[in-house]
Amino acid sequence: MSGKTVYTGARLISGEHVIEDAAIAVRNGVIEHIGATSEVAPGDTLVSLAGKTVIPAIVNPHGHIGYMRGTTTDATFYSRSNVIDHLHRLAYYGVSTFQSLGTDRDDTEIGVRDDQRRGALGERDVAQLLTAGSGIVAPTPGETNGGPFFATDVVYEATSVKGAREHVRRLAAKKVDAVKLWLDDRSGTKAKLPPEIFAAVIEEAHSHALPVAAHIYTLDEAKAAVRAGVDILAHLPRTGTDDELIAMLKDRNVAVFTSMSIQRPPGEDWLDEPAITDVLPCDAVEGLRATIRERGPVPLYDTVDVYRRMEETLVTSAEAGVRLVFSADSGLLAQIIGVAEHRELEALVAAGLSPLAALRMATETSAELLGLSDRGVLRENRRADFIVLDDDPRHDITATRRITDVYLAGTRVDRDGLRARWQESNGKLD
Repeated sequence: MSGKTVYTGARLISGEHVIEDAAIAVRNGVIEHIGATSEVAPGDTLVSLAGKTVIPAIVNPHGHIGYMRGTTTDATFYSRSNVIDHLHRLAYYGVSTFQSLGTDRDDTEIGVRDDQRRGALGERDVAQLLTAGSGIVAPTPGETNGGPFFATDVVYEATSVKGAREHVRRLAAKKVDAVKLWLDDRSGTKAKLPPEIFAAVIEEAHSHALPVAAHIYTLDEAKAAVRAGVDILAHLPRTGTDDELIAMLKDRNVAVFTSMSIQRPPGEDWLDEPAITDVLPCDAVEGLRATIRERGPVPLYDTVDVYRRMEETLVTSAEAGVRLVFSADSGLLAQIIGVAEHRELEALVAAGLSPLAALRMATETSAELLGLSDRGVLRENRRADFIVLDDDPRHDITATRRITDVYLAGTRVDRDGLRARWQESNGKLD
């Protein structure tokens, strides 16, 4: 039997629980015992985390992997090697698990995921990948469809109930982790999926025990998706909520992804933090800074008024007991892979959630949504997935970006090695 490592002296935050001067005993990548340092028996190896704060690793069930390079998202950047690089970046920032929703190209993500599960990926220091394969959208005659701008050629254009069901059956045969569909019309510029088609998608997916996530924009679209039996709304309705929708969401236990930071006015101060400047090329950072300055105080996507309405909807939904689930929608606009997850935490707290509530949403709640009972919380018999922070995020949620170490399944991520590799490829070593 391999030895036991005990991490001592840190403040531990998991769910709503805080332990000062905590100890975590880990064996074979699993937490064997956890509690006050005085209560945990010594191990073969002792690691002092005195003065640090430990939180569970983040679980992000909504993003798009493989398309971003630096701060730019484009189909030409997509490759297996870029998908794997993103899994490294996620691990670097303390994300243990990432679900890509509907933009898999040529089953690349399915292949990477399957290699991971077989232990054949040949890479360490990576987040675990889940994927929804290729999502479903309506065709827009004479134009590109309403799928993500970087993947309109890979999403399935459903023109009939029969075709939609057949596509879901193909996804099920590949053992995807979820099904994704897009319902909105991109502000009146694209065709919308007819109700009979998205209802058939949901019914067929459920027959294969697959959850369905719907990209929606309006309150009416949210209600239509819920009435059809959808499991997840991939966004808060951007036109606001009402008592009817809240009652429907609660009665049917529908999960609602937060997806706040992608529409939050980003500002530019965060671009100067070491979490960004240490790993990204200067020209990429400055290019994003120029875009942000050009937009001024307006989000890179949508309007300030829409974002304020989203904040109100988030708080109203939280107070009503709606099943809100953390979602960073990483991989496009300013949602830099690995960084977006931390910006989402900041957006949730700025909107009115407590830091503890936001952290729990990004760890325990999101892991539960994905059916991952072995992670998301620091507890005995769970995976030893945790982030060691310099500061206490209860007082400043941006402290989650000031990372000392990351441990995944009890193994320390080689952040120095990853950072050196990226700096060299960026031409930044001086």
